[in-house]
Amino acid sequence: MNELNKLRRSFVKLAHAGGPVSFHDAVVVAVDQDAFTCDVLLDEAEVYGVRLRAVMSDRKSIDVLPVAGSPVVIGKLADDDYIVIACDQIAMYRITTGNTVLRVDAEGLLVSKGGDTLGKILNDLVRGVLSIAAPKDVPAITELIERINDLLP
Repeated sequence: MNELNKLRRSFVKLAHAGGPVSFHDAVVVAVDQDAFTCDVLLDEAEVYGVRLRAVMSDRKSIDVLPVAGSPVVIGKLADDDYIVIACDQIAMYRITTGNTVLRVDAEGLLVSKGGDTLGKILNDLVRGVLSIAAPKDVPAITELIERINDLLP
């Protein structure tokens, strides 16, 4: 074998040493909302502790919780390290930047900053209008409060 072939083989071996990231279809078996991991069924074998966050830390940025029993696509990062890439069904989606949070789940939409929420601000606004304007259609405005609370818990 000449030197060029040896060099070529060594290069190919090094290039594939870590193995390419691979993607797999799987099904969510269980979700750990505290650790932001899930267990999945992959090729009839259960894989535990699959990441739901790109970086495993206490910091929050974009969090997605899949629904147990739903299909997902996972990426293999290392021998026993996987991450969910896409979810067919989402139980909760949350974006956190500093102390500002946008969360969407079955309860509705939460927009908050610190201790204040959009729902609370809108409720305060409607109640303020009720107290100073003495509108003709109080039941319609009261219904508006119920609609706000249904959308923005």
